[in-house]
Amino acid sequence: MAYKYTSLSKKGSNKQLNEDFIGILELEDGILCIVCDGLGGGLAPRKASELCVKSIQTYFLESKKKNHLSKIRESIITANAELFGMSISSKKFKGMATTSDVFFFNNHTVFWGHIGDSRIYHQKNGKLHQLTKDHSLVQQMVDKGYISMKAASKHPNKNVIMSALGESLDIEIDSSKLILDKKSNHRFVICTDGVNAVIGKQDLEIILKENELDKCIDILDKKIQKAGAPDDYSIIIIEQIN
Repeated sequence: MAYKYTSLSKKGSNKQLNEDFIGILELEDGILCIVCDGLGGGLAPRKASELCVKSIQTYFLESKKKNHLSKIRESIITANAELFGMSISSKKFKGMATTSDVFFFNNHTVFWGHIGDSRIYHQKNGKLHQLTKDHSLVQQMVDKGYISMKAASKHPNKNVIMSALGESLDIEIDSSKLILDKKSNHRFVICTDGVNAVIGKQDLEIILKENELDKCIDILDKKIQKAGAPDDYSIIIIEQIN
């Protein structure tokens, strides 16, 4: 198993603090990538995203389980319980919540868990596909046929999230795994909505065709800054090396 990766996390132009938090942890049996986008008021968003990342990393470091998909789900459930407990016990962090995308790459197989509107993309041989589905109001409207995907991208309520960690002990987690064929070229993007709100899928697909991952990050950074960086933006790009 071989891979290479790069990452970036920056605050939006109108933000005092970056409410995103990312974590990359190289383990003996694979690499764990986590991207979170905190929600709430005051210091709660930043604390929520940071706590989530650290909780999931701790779970992976301490767990002896061999089923990586179960580990992802259980690590997210554990982080959710910690967030919820803190939110109801401290006025300072009341209402704290976060999106979370957890990605684990192990021996030509990727495992992922998702809640919220951060995203995971898979590019195979230059063709980009979105693995996750947003847990958002506009996505529900799209699913029910009320609006088109094009209209969803400009909808005034596009930032309304229907599910996030920390809001309740009862959460629904999307999760799956993907076995990678060794003959194809595979890249994955894990990012917060501050990226996809500015960079469309078609543009992202083109950018990811750059040979160097750091070049991809640089182009994305400049494009988001040119668009005014309306929100915090975080991204991890990881590539399988055959």
